Amino acid sequence: MDQKVYKKYFILLLGVSILVRILIALTTELGNDEVYYRLYAQPLNWNYFDHPLAVGWLIRLTTFNLISDTDFLIRMGALISGTITLIIIFNCGKILKDERAGFYSAAIFSSTIYGTVISGTFILPDSPQMVFWSLSLYLLIKISKKTISSSKLNYYLILFGVCVGLGMLCKVHSIFLWLGFGLFVLLKRRDLLFQYGLYFSVLITFIFLIPIIKWNIDNHFITYNYHSNRVSYLNGGVNLSSFLTFNLGQVFYTNIILFPIFISSIISFFRKTKEEYQDTLLLILFISLPLILVSTFLSLFNTVLPHWTGPSFAGISLFTGVYFSNKSTLVKEVPKIIIYGLSLTLIVCIAGVFVINFYPGTLGSKENKNKGFGDFTLDMSGWKNAKEKISDILEKDVKNNLMKADAPFIENKWFPAAHIEHYIATPLKRRVLAIGSINDIHQYYFLNKKRKGLGFGDNAYCLVPSNYLFDANQAFGHLFTNFDTAAIISSLRNNNIARKFYLLRFKGYHNSQNAFSNFRDSY
Repeated sequence: MDQKVYKKYFILLLGVSILVRILIALTTELGNDEVYYRLYAQPLNWNYFDHPLAVGWLIRLTTFNLISDTDFLIRMGALISGTITLIIIFNCGKILKDERAGFYSAAIFSSTIYGTVISGTFILPDSPQMVFWSLSLYLLIKISKKTISSSKLNYYLILFGVCVGLGMLCKVHSIFLWLGFGLFVLLKRRDLLFQYGLYFSVLITFIFLIPIIKWNIDNHFITYNYHSNRVSYLNGGVNLSSFLTFNLGQVFYTNIILFPIFISSIISFFRKTKEEYQDTLLLILFISLPLILVSTFLSLFNTVLPHWTGPSFAGISLFTGVYFSNKSTLVKEVPKIIIYGLSLTLIVCIAGVFVINFYPGTLGSKENKNKGFGDFTLDMSGWKNAKEKISDILEKDVKNNLMKADAPFIENKWFPAAHIEHYIATPLKRRVLAIGSINDIHQYYFLNKKRKGLGFGDNAYCLVPSNYLFDANQAFGHLFTNFDTAAIISSLRNNNIARKFYLLRFKGYHNSQNAFSNFRDSY
């Protein structure tokens, strides 16, 4: 049977995927996490408060050393990574079974919100991680074939160690690749224990971890203290709300139409008679399921973000692609459920762009004071327009000798501080300082040390979006002599008020050396 038609289908799929993702990247502003990860690119480091180095270095590369840090170029790394990932998944299916399985697998992964948007469009640590995760799957498929020579086997094992190491420089939970492969070796392929490449592979992965470990030693394991508390199941009792939210989020991020098929394909696998590539499919499950199971368990006790399990669905998409390939009988057949899944994701993407840009007003709170609270779409709209209005106010304040031209912005949390920095402070040549606990300000703890602080008598602005309302006077009033409201700015979307920005002036910073250094240097 002629399988070449599926390669043509894949090329079409890849082209449409690229166009859709470019459309999203061009028509929406950066989200909370994206503007925050832009901070990683200035300055570069071997590790950061929340994640390893890869996403910051990738942004630095695609923005030409931050010379042109437009939203599109910041997201360029994700667009490229998403394209490479899709190509690798197609080739995984191809070498595992045939081009039909490769196309089905790529189409299924494209049907997930995680694959198309979260890792394929938004610039997150997941974006580069998925390249190395999918490449690791490709190598493991090669490794699982018993017909390859010992020299090639060791070669692939060593490359696998490199890919996992690079993946862990993106997100440390790439360690689940080793966990899954280790279980497979112990349960199904103990012969691999006699291959020297396996031990070199482990060593190589560890070498990649050295900069992460060194940074954390130098900073008292600040990252792991934070994240261990975040996912600990000892902090309280069972939280059914977080469990339900996590699982509903997983279903949405993976595609509500295809999620039942993921489950049925796994059940079918264990009911079927043995096939020549059954061990490889079992290996893919060993790689994919542990991250899902561990995250689901943790969600019983803490808030766990649904996209944490996203990498697992690359393997499950591949697994399900083979399942559909086995069921297909016609050469040019594409299962309707895959078409429905792709159509749903396309509809969600287009609808999302329209809601973000054109929804009249806000999806969140309609109360005047905290207008927009709970509306996540406001994270990706309205910031550029706010900058123009705030610029006029700052210029008038300088002209009227109310504030100095270098007066910084002060904020109490990393969000919306990172948005304010990217869209308002940086274009207006102002700096942002975050004053608060390290669990609130995250990477700003380190950035504060490299930026000019506040001196005795200095003034500062504070911008408070109504959807992230907080009592700025309570947070900062004790550090200044007085404060007043410079302006209340209405942010419109489709001619309706979506939220408000409260621009405050704080004047007469006092006891500066002690207050500022104490907050900066304490953990």
